[in-house]
Amino acid sequence: MQLLSANVINKIVVMISNMVITRILTRSDFGMWGYILNIYSYASLIAGLGLDSGAFQFGAENKGKGEAYRYYKYCLNIGLIINIVIIAVFYFYIHITELVIENSGLYIKIYLPVLIIEYLINIFSIMLRCSNRIKTYAKITNINTVLIAVATCVGACWGVPGVIGGKYCARVLSLASIICVMRQDLKNLLTASMLELKQITELWNYTIFTGVSSAFNRSLYLIDVTMIAQLIRNTEEIAIYKVSTMIPHALMFIPSSIIMCFLPDIVGHNREKRWLKSNVKKLYFFSGMVNFSIAFILFIFSKVIILLISGDQYIEAVGLFRIHLVGFFLTGTFRDLSVNILAGLKKVHYNLFISAIQIVSEVVFNYLLIIKFGMYGAAYATVLVEIIAAAMATFYLHLSITKMQDTSFAEP
Repeated sequence: MQLLSANVINKIVVMISNMVITRILTRSDFGMWGYILNIYSYASLIAGLGLDSGAFQFGAENKGKGEAYRYYKYCLNIGLIINIVIIAVFYFYIHITELVIENSGLYIKIYLPVLIIEYLINIFSIMLRCSNRIKTYAKITNINTVLIAVATCVGACWGVPGVIGGKYCARVLSLASIICVMRQDLKNLLTASMLELKQITELWNYTIFTGVSSAFNRSLYLIDVTMIAQLIRNTEEIAIYKVSTMIPHALMFIPSSIIMCFLPDIVGHNREKRWLKSNVKKLYFFSGMVNFSIAFILFIFSKVIILLISGDQYIEAVGLFRIHLVGFFLTGTFRDLSVNILAGLKKVHYNLFISAIQIVSEVVFNYLLIIKFGMYGAAYATVLVEIIAAAMATFYLHLSITKMQDTSFAEP
C-alpha cells in the first residue's frame, strides 16, 4: 500500500504535467516529442541487455546477504559499458539514415545519453526494492517524478529543446538524491568482490531470456507509433495517438505496483506449490477487480477526460482511448502478471516464446490494419495481440504450477 499510494501520487503528478505540456506545445511539436521518445525508447528497451532484471532476481534470492552486492556490482558495471555501446550504435544509425520525421535526428542524439543516468537510477532502485526498503524507494520515486514534471513543464515554454533540457536537469538531480540516501550501499558495492564464472553464466542465462522477453513486451507500445509514422508520416496524427495512450499506459503502474510488491515473495516461494496456488489466485482476483473498475469508469467518462487533459484539439483521441482501456485491462490483469510470475519461477524460455509471437503478430496486424483503418488500426492490432499473449501466458502459468512438485516441507 505504501508503494501503491506513492505511485498514485506520482501518476497524478505525471498526468498534470502531461496536461500542461500538451497545452504549451503545439500539436506538431508534441508529435515531434512523441516521435523522439519513441526512438529513445527502443534504446531503453535493450539498456544493459536486461541485466537490471538479473539484478532484481538474484538480488531478491540473496536478500540480506553480501552476495547480493556482488550481483549488483556486476550488473551495474557491465550494464553501463553495454549502454555506451548502444548509444554509439544509435548515433551511427541516425547518422546514416534519413528519419521519417524531419529534424528529429539531432534531438534524438542529444537525448540518448539520458539512458546512462536512467540505468543508474534503475539499478539503485532495484537495490532498495530487493531489501524491502519500500518507504525509501517511494520517497525517491516521488522526488524523481516531481522533478521531471516541474522541469519538463518549465522547459516546454522553449519547445522541444526545453523539454529535453528539463529532462536532463531532473534526471541528474534525481540521481544525486539517490546517491545521498544510499551512501552505505555504494560503499558495499565498491568493496564487493567479483562474481565467479559459474555465477556469471547463471546470471546471463537468466538475463538474456528475461531481458529479450521484456524488451519484446515493452516494444508493443512503440511499434504502433513507429508504424503510424512510417505509413502515415503525420506528426499531428502521432500526437493524437500519443494522447490516447497516455492514461492507459500510465495506469499500468497499478498492476506493476502489485507485481513489484509481491514478486520478491513469489521468488522466495518459487518451489512451493500450495503457497503459489493460493496466493496467485488472490493476486489475479484483486488485480482484476481493481483494473476492471478503473477501466470501466474511465470508459464511461472518456470524452470528459480527454477534454480535461488535452483540450478539444485532441477530441479525435476519444475512440482510440476507449480501445486502449480494453487493452489496459487485459494486459494488467493477465499478461503482465502472468509473465512476471513465470519469470519469478524461472520459466524464462516460454516468456521469450510468448514475446516473439507478440512481436510478429503486432507487426503483421499493424501493417494490415493501419493501411485499412489508419490510427484505429494500430489500436485494434494492439488489443488483438494482448488477447493472444494474455491467453498464452495465463494458461502456461496455470500449467506450470499444477505440474510443480511441492517442496514446502522439504528440509532447508
